[in-house]
Amino acid sequence: MFVSKFSIPALAAAIALAAPHAFAKTGGNGWQAPVTITVATGQTDQFVHYPCPTGFYAQNGGFFALNGATTGNGFALTGQGPRLDLNPPSYAEWAWNFVWPNGGAPAGAQLVFNVLCKKGNP
Repeated sequence: MFVSKFSIPALAAAIALAAPHAFAKTGGNGWQAPVTITVATGQTDQFVHYPCPTGFYAQNGGFFALNGATTGNGFALTGQGPRLDLNPPSYAEWAWNFVWPNGGAPAGAQLVFNVLCKKGNP
C-alpha cells in the first residue's frame, strides 16, 4: 500500500504494524491483509494505493473510516479503482482518493484498506 503525504519510515511502520486477519490470504488469491493509516489533522486530501502480489490483478477494493473520519468536514470518496492514472494503466493495484473539503480531516481520523487480488490478467 502506498500513501501520499506520508514519509517512507512512517509508511513502513504502518505496514509492519498491520497484523493480518484470519481471513487474509496475503500474497495469494483473495483479500489481502487490511492496512490502517492515520490521516494528519487538517489534511484536505488523501490518495492511497494498494498493490497485489506479482502475477495477480486487483479485482476490487474495500475501505472503512474510523475515529470520526467522516464527521464534520465533508468527507468524500472522490474516486476508486485500478490505477488508470498511470501510463500504462496498472490493473495490479487498487487506488482510493478522499477529500475533506470543509476544513480537513478531524484529529485521529483513520482509514482501513484492503484489496481483492486474483491470479492472472483482468
